[in-house]
Amino acid sequence: MTIPTYRATEALYIVIVRDRDAERLLRDWARANNQQVAIENNRMRLFEDRSLNLFTVTWTHNWNNVLIWDTWNKRHIQTESNAN
Repeated sequence: MTIPTYRATEALYIVIVRDRDAERLLRDWARANNQQVAIENNRMRLFEDRSLNLFTVTWTHNWNNVLIWDTWNKRHIQTESNAN
């Protein structure tokens, strides 16, 4: 049995990167990981849980510049670098 997948019309998560080259870094990440995301300036909207999991595992840049917003629970997701 397979679980059907679909693309949500609203983002589940919004990743915000505070960096001069944020848009380029996010676009490079999306292209390298073959992800269907929406990127505007320094914000990347993720439509699947899998995309967030992949991002947290494969992001190689400074985590101190990353903020993740959970749109459904209306809260920030703490990463190891900003959990202190």
